[in-house]
Amino acid sequence: MLAFIFDPNLESAEEIARVISQTGLKTRIIKSLAEFISSLQAEIPKLIICEAIVRGYDDFILLEHIKKDRQLHQIPVIITTSQATRENILRARKLGADGFITKPFDKANLIKQIKLALNIRDLNNTEFTSVQIGKKLGTQHKLSLKTINDERLKSQLMQKIEEIPSLPAIVYKIIALVNSDKSNASDFEAILARDQALTARMLRMANSSFYSLSRKVSSISEAVVYLGHNTIRSLVLGVSTSSIFKHSLPVYDYQRDGLWQHANIVASLSKKIAAAAHLTSEGIENCYVSGLMHDIGKLILGPFIQKESKNLTLLLEQGKTLSEAERELLGFSHGEIGRILLDKWKLPRNLVETVHYHHQPEASTYSPRETLTVYLADSISNQFGFSLEREKPNDDPAAFSRRLQRLGLDPQWPEQQRDEIVALAENVNAILTEL
Repeated sequence: MLAFIFDPNLESAEEIARVISQTGLKTRIIKSLAEFISSLQAEIPKLIICEAIVRGYDDFILLEHIKKDRQLHQIPVIITTSQATRENILRARKLGADGFITKPFDKANLIKQIKLALNIRDLNNTEFTSVQIGKKLGTQHKLSLKTINDERLKSQLMQKIEEIPSLPAIVYKIIALVNSDKSNASDFEAILARDQALTARMLRMANSSFYSLSRKVSSISEAVVYLGHNTIRSLVLGVSTSSIFKHSLPVYDYQRDGLWQHANIVASLSKKIAAAAHLTSEGIENCYVSGLMHDIGKLILGPFIQKESKNLTLLLEQGKTLSEAERELLGFSHGEIGRILLDKWKLPRNLVETVHYHHQPEASTYSPRETLTVYLADSISNQFGFSLEREKPNDDPAAFSRRLQRLGLDPQWPEQQRDEIVALAENVNAILTEL
């Protein structure tokens, strides 16, 4: 009968092996996760004694995967750890551990735990035979280093999302006012007056050349009257999220602060395209906000995709789209991560869907015209090289032209509007330096 002892601490593993070997039970010490997986591919043990904590992975990672595997879940697993908190013990039991040993361990307790796990009364009087599995397991069970690493990466991505701060409470109050038929300018001012710094930045933005107001506004109520409820929502979201976006993401080929510049240019260009396509005033502002948020998932994926930069370049050279390459390397695209984050923020469904599908506009069913608008704005911004180290070619010119036509725009619209689009981008960047 063979027992696997998995413990990166060799001294601890050898001590456990010495105690077990005195009973006649054969042991194999395993020092790394990769060795553990390869050992399971060749031979199934009758018992696994496993350290709870593997550096770089979630605690109890092996126990969780063994007990989830249809072929391996019946193998008794005894957990060892020096962190024997009540919470850890309960979690180990919940995940299916057959025993729990605290380090430094007691020899009698170790023997007792093994007897209970194997349902054997007396280890010393039991005849043991090595259980060699003649066949390779291959794909018969799902447990693999890739599976564990994929789960680890997913867990880290979800943790990264949790670390992104929620939107300020004031944003949700403004959204509620926008959605209310009974709200008026004084309601907006009453809420925004509580945040003088936000109000000051919003007024600077409202008085910038971007909005080209006929007169300077000096209060939020005036801004609401001149700009409208939906535009005020856009301003609040833009100003509130600026600190989140101001990060360097060289792996995505952005210049310094390029993501924030790109987000604002796409938002402004989305507004221009939406107006040219005769969307409603509400739809135009929705496109602005969605354009602002469309690449927010890159903030989450950036540090992870940076580690895969060489593989990312290779996949892109092979003709993969950015979203396809992200999904192949990390299991998620930045659009999918953006959806998860905006869902967490409880933003409206049309904004969430537009961010999710801004690279696959045909997949959008709830806000297809808004999603198509943001896709076009993003594509044009990239083609013109705004905020990027270099221009990005249009992957599929024919599909791009068809999508322009679906919004009622001429296939040559980007070139016809080139001077205005370039001026818009320059104007946006000039305004951002003042905020």
